[in-house]
Parts: sequence; structure tokens; C-alpha cells
Amino acid sequence: MINFVGWVEVMGREWKLCRSRRACMPGGMRGSRLGRTVLLAVLAGILAGCGSSASSTGPAATSTTSSAMTSPAGQASGTPAAGASSSAGFVAIVEPFDAGHPARTASAPASCVGETTTIGIEQCYETKTENADAAIDTVQLAHYTSASASGKAAILAQDSAWLAARQPVCDLAYHSGGTIDGINTAICLLDESTARLDGLKGITPPEAKLKGTDSTDLSQLSWYTTPDGSRIGEISTQGDQTGGAIVAWVVIGGADGFVVNPKQFYFRDGSFTDPGIVEPPSPTGHRVATGQQYQFSIDYSTLSHDPNANKSAAGYFYVPGTPVAVWQ
Repeated sequence: MINFVGWVEVMGREWKLCRSRRACMPGGMRGSRLGRTVLLAVLAGILAGCGSSASSTGPAATSTTSSAMTSPAGQASGTPAAGASSSAGFVAIVEPFDAGHPARTASAPASCVGETTTIGIEQCYETKTENADAAIDTVQLAHYTSASASGKAAILAQDSAWLAARQPVCDLAYHSGGTIDGINTAICLLDESTARLDGLKGITPPEAKLKGTDSTDLSQLSWYTTPDGSRIGEISTQGDQTGGAIVAWVVIGGADGFVVNPKQFYFRDGSFTDPGIVEPPSPTGHRVATGQQYQFSIDYSTLSHDPNANKSAAGYFYVPGTPVAVWQ
């Protein structure tokens, strides 16, 4: 029977380890309870490692003192230390409403409107926002890890610009001065994060059906959020002499700003389309700066020619390539 296992350094000295307690234990340690405890503990760890089917051999099997690494979402990750170097320098989202740590996931009610207080509703939406931001961090970290040095810098710059623009955009959209602004802003932050997460994942957003309004109060508009955080609203300002309607389109520039292309804004009802006539001055090519509001008007002058009696599908569309938003 082979009793010898190997050598290990304990308390500054090398000790021979054996499978038997006394077969090759140093004489000076045989009568020491501490010595027996130390050696048996080390031996148990070695034998347990040898018997594990998931163990590795050679230098790669060396473990670290940390049981797990922490991801930007605040969750345990099995990423080995060797992979940490590729993620070094990544900057996770830190919420202004939950500062002191990277965005992390937490449970939230399925519907925030069921909360009984304004603060409860706001906190519910903030939790959902932080959950979305933790998911953004996960997606961006994967991109960052495999990116070149210049790619890493670009990712950090984009993330920083988007986060810096998010709150000002929502504050501009909702500033009625009432307590409802807090709830609307919290919903806005969630919309901003959700749109960005979908964009980073390459998900084509479903068509958003929004309520049209003739109110000029920005807080009363139904906003559509683009992946970069720009927001678009519609105001049905007045009718024209042809039986049509003049619509004012409202844009708040996100992190990348917003370049106006009037051809993306039209009326549609099934196969009938009214591209409208752009009111002067022409907004074509105008760049709406980050956090700034801009309005332009289009006269949809041929609405009376719509052959469809049922107007349930009719609406004013914003279509950046594929239909994504309709105000009805």
C-alpha cells in the first residue's frame, strides 16, 4: 500500500503527506493536535480534489481565493481570472436613483400601477429600469470583452453618452410641475433603457400604437423612444382647407441627436398613404441636438381621399425603415 501522497508547506516548513495518519507524519507533529488538524485538513482537500470528476490537472487547476467574480449586474459569474483581463476597464451603469454600485437585478411587481403610493409606483419603475440596465451591462460586457482597444473605447463612450442624456431627455418631456412628473419620468427612464436594450440585442421593436392628442403640453404627449434615446411625439394642431390635417411633430434629441427626414413621417390607412406637404421652413436634414426639443409641421392635405370607411387602422406613422410607431 502506498501511503505517501506528497509534500506541502505548512507554517513555514515542508511536511510529508500520507494517506495514513501516522505512517509518515513527522515525529515532531505526531503529538501535536494542531499539527494533526492542519495536516488532515490539507490532506482532505487534496484527496477531495483528486476524486472530483470536474477537476483539472497542471497549473490551470490552481484556484483563487475568491469564490466568484462579480459581474457588472452585481451577479456571481463563473468567468475565470484569465478572462478578467479582457473586461478590465469596463464601466457599468450606476443608477442616479440607486448609486454606489453597478446596476443589479431585483424583483418588482408585474404591474407598477397597482402600487398604492406615488413613491411606490416610482420605485417599482426604477427597479424595472435597473433590471433593464443590468441586462444592458451584460450585453455590452460581452461586446467589450471581444472588442479591440478602439472598440472598447467606443463602447465606453457610447454608454456614457447614452446614460448622460437619458435623464435630461425625460426631464424635458415631463415638466408640468405636478407630482405626476415623477411617475412619468420614471416610466420614461424605463422606456429609454428598454429601447436601448432591444437595439443592442438587434431586436426589431414591435409597432407601437400611441394615442394622438391636440394638446401642446409636452407632458400630455404619447412619446415613442428610439434605440439611441430620442423621443418623438405628435400634436394634431388643426385642420386645413382641403379637409386634411396639419400635424406638428415634436422631437427631443437623444445621445446621438436626431436627423429629421420628413419622408419618415406620413399618414397611412391600409393601402392609402398621404405623405403630406412639409410646412416651411423645411426641416429636412436638421439635426436635433442631444437634450434639445425641435418641432416641424406637415400638412396632410389628401386625407379626404381616403377610400376606407373603417378608420381603425389609420394613423400618423413614424417609419425609420420599418413601421414602428403609429399615433391614432
